[in-house]
Amino acid sequence: MSRGMAEGGDCERVRVEGAVFSGRGEGGFYVGIYAKQFEKVIGYRPYPGTLNLRIREGQVEALVACVRRANPLLVEPPRIEGARLGGVYVYRARIHVGLDYRDVYVVRPAITHYKWDVVEVISNEYLRGEFKLKDGDVVELEVYCC
Repeated sequence: MSRGMAEGGDCERVRVEGAVFSGRGEGGFYVGIYAKQFEKVIGYRPYPGTLNLRIREGQVEALVACVRRANPLLVEPPRIEGARLGGVYVYRARIHVGLDYRDVYVVRPAITHYKWDVVEVISNEYLRGEFKLKDGDVVELEVYCC
């Protein structure tokens, strides 16, 4: 289990499927800028990038209902002169690929161009490499609704 995460216990969870896709390449940049803030909140500096998942049609509503019930962690933006940065909401999750899994976090910037059919996942590992994922591969994402 990743440092900073507790077992879900009685916490309700939702499982959705998502297809891996390449984003705009901004995830690594922003994770790098927020690295110290992430470490304060989740207990480690994440790999400098995000795993982008496009949630299957018909499953987005369940995901949105879950995160609305959740109490996300808030990562405050770093103070960089001249930059307009927002906070990042962080939700506990677990990614499943076959029988293997990793504890991860879904990150949701307060300022984003994505709707909830797209989620960005961070971890202390390079998830694409760890699971040998390529664009189009489908994984299961289990999100904690508490």
